[in-house]
This record gives sequence, C-alpha cells and structure tokens, in this order.
Amino acid sequence: MKLCLFILVSFALYCSSESSNIQNHLGSRTPYRLKGNKNDSQIKYPNCKDSKIWMVIRHGTRYPNAKDITKINTRLKELKLEILLRHRLGKGELSDEQIKKIENWTWDLDLEKEKFLTLEGQDEMIILAERTRKRFPGAVKEKYNNQTILFRYTATQRAQQSARYFANGLFDKKEAQDVLFSPAAKVDTVLRFYKHCDKWQKQVKKNPLTYTEQKLYGISKEMNDTIKSVTKRLGLKNLLSLDDVNLMYKACGFETSWNKHFTSPWCYPFDVRSVQTMEYYQDLKYYWMDGYGHDLTYRQACVSIKNMFENFSSKGGPSASFLFTHSGTILKILTHLELFKPRSHLRGDKNVPDRTWRASDIDCFGANLALVLYRCKGVDYVLALHQERVVKLPMCEKELCPLKTLKEYFHKSIYECDYTDMCSLKKDDL
Repeated sequence: MKLCLFILVSFALYCSSESSNIQNHLGSRTPYRLKGNKNDSQIKYPNCKDSKIWMVIRHGTRYPNAKDITKINTRLKELKLEILLRHRLGKGELSDEQIKKIENWTWDLDLEKEKFLTLEGQDEMIILAERTRKRFPGAVKEKYNNQTILFRYTATQRAQQSARYFANGLFDKKEAQDVLFSPAAKVDTVLRFYKHCDKWQKQVKKNPLTYTEQKLYGISKEMNDTIKSVTKRLGLKNLLSLDDVNLMYKACGFETSWNKHFTSPWCYPFDVRSVQTMEYYQDLKYYWMDGYGHDLTYRQACVSIKNMFENFSSKGGPSASFLFTHSGTILKILTHLELFKPRSHLRGDKNVPDRTWRASDIDCFGANLALVLYRCKGVDYVLALHQERVVKLPMCEKELCPLKTLKEYFHKSIYECDYTDMCSLKKDDL
C-alpha cells in the first residue's frame, strides 16, 4: 500500500514538474506570471534617487486572432474525436485523467473577441503596475497628476485596456477614473514604427527569404522526431502534419496563459523536448523578422530610443512614461539596445538550447522594458530592467550606467534618426 502511494505521489510530482517545464517554453504566448520578478522592493543605490521612468510594455494576455480561433474550433475538435476513439482501442500514451480532460475540452470563443485582452491580461497589468510603483517611488508619484505621468497606447483594444488596467494598479479606484490617456493614433511611429516602414514591410516581413531558417527547421530531423513523438503520444494512426502540431502548441499557449489555474489539455501531447522544438521553431521566425537578422529591423527602433533620450534629457516633461504596445516593438527595441544577442545567427539546421534569444523569456505576454533615470550626486545615470529584473546594457561597465555614456553610444539614434528616409521605398528597392 505504501509503495503504491509512493508511486502515485511520485507520478503526480513528475507530471506537475513536466507541466511547469512545458509552460515555461510557450514562446510569445508564455504567461507573464512565470517570468515577472515578484520582488517589489524599492531599488536603491547609495546617494541616488530615481527621478524618471520610461517603460515600454507589451499588452497582457490576449485571445487568438480570428484565423487561429477558427482553426482551433474546427481542426482540433476533429483531432479530439480521433484521439478519444484511438484511446478506446488502447492506443496512445496519455493517462485516463488526461483523456478525460481532452474529452471535456470545449472551444466556444466568439470571433468578435479576437485579440481582446483576457481577464488574466487585466490582472497582469494591475500587478505589474503595483510592483513598479513600489520600486520607483521617486519617478512614479503616489498621487496622479497628468503633468507628471504619461500613458500612451496603440489603436488596439488590447493595448488600450492594458493601459487602463495598469492605471488601476498605480492608483486607487477614484484616482484611476480621472487618468487621462493620450489619444491613440492610427500612425504611431514611436509605439509601432514597423507597421508604417514600407521598406521593412517589403524587404523583411513580406520577403519569403526571412522565413528560410524557420522552414529549414520545419523539415529537420528534430522536427520530424517531434511530430512522430506527438503522434505516438496521442495514439493516432496517421502521422500529424507540422501545421497540426503547431496548432496544438498555440492552443496550449493561449489556454494556459489566460487561466492561471488550468493547463490546457493541448499541452499533453508534448514532453519537454518536443515543446522546446516548437519553441525554437517560433524563435527562428521572430529572430529573423524582429531581431538581429536584418539591420533595418532594429535601426528603425531609433524613433522609440530617441523618445526616451529626449525625455531623460529634459528637465520638464513627465516623470513616468508608460507606453503600451506589441511584441514587434518590444523585440526591436531590445535588439536596438543590443540585449539578448546570440553568439551567432540562429539557424534552422539545429536547435541552440543555450541561446539568449528566447521568446518565452524575452517576449512573453506582458513583456516589458523599463529605463529608469537616477540622479546621483548631481550626475544622471540610467538603470535598465527587463521583465522587472535589472539587466546590464552591453555598452555599459555597470548596471547603473552614466546617461552621458549612453547618449554618446547612441548618438546616431538620437541625432541621425531619419525615419522617413530609412523607411521609404526607393526605385532600387522595388
């Protein structure tokens, strides 16, 4: 009896550990609750005081786009029936409990809610704001004043609502109702510059060559082994397609992210190794589209960087600027700042397990980058935080970096950031 109990407990711990490991590798759909720094202590340096903060924040957990909603509602429901049938024939490696959860799984998401902020996304923003205010009381004033705090968001429901719930976390209920938000602009070259950069759209995003490495990995031995593993785990007769496995990976990410008390049953087809394969498959796309693959990708982020330096160099202006945006903006700004740069370009011939460029860590839902201005004995310094943790900028000797050093290093970003010229399609580009 004791032996049986030990085996059951050990199995439960193993399953819990495996589930936790899988949740940490869901790419850009990884839940922020697993990545944010929960230590909200004030960040202090001797003889220094925080005076300004410039923070760019990816919206919180959202629902899928219309295309994925439809695919999940049709294809995964078909696969669900097949999985249940094969299980009755004694096929597959899932437990009875896992099969029961797949059997009870439903998907009734309204298309009208595509990309809308979820309840979990609301909580993410509230908690992030509460911790930010505690860490930097000098820059984030306890009482709301529209002259000292700036809120900007893109013209999307998920960014707008993220800003509103973030404000709810910064101030008490009455003050939060009085917060003024800068009107969203359809064309915003600070918050979503890449959307309006014609040259980048043509040469990078819509260029088939951008996806060469991802496609190469899609036919690699590692990917073929993953597809076989998922197919075997589910007990299916016919080998799944990469599209099917990727759809399961997406459903696993979305459903797990928007419910902190629930792991999507579409995570069950994956073990740690196979989910890391899918993670790398997604990373290859974002690396070459939003990261270090093409210099125009990150050069255009000078518009946002310039905005930060202008605020830090001014005696006036808001002491706290909170900018609510999207994955594409976060990744390009991180790249412009030379953060999370791998030793060499990511390629599709083999997974790189120890890479620093990992969307699950740097671009999860609610991902954020904060640059904080400190005044230390009359000299200005800048502290960088990613996912609420202090990071040392590569061009600096220490975490607390002189503003003068950064301005010299990013001289071109501040004074030679000609967005129109950079992004305009010329005859030679057509």
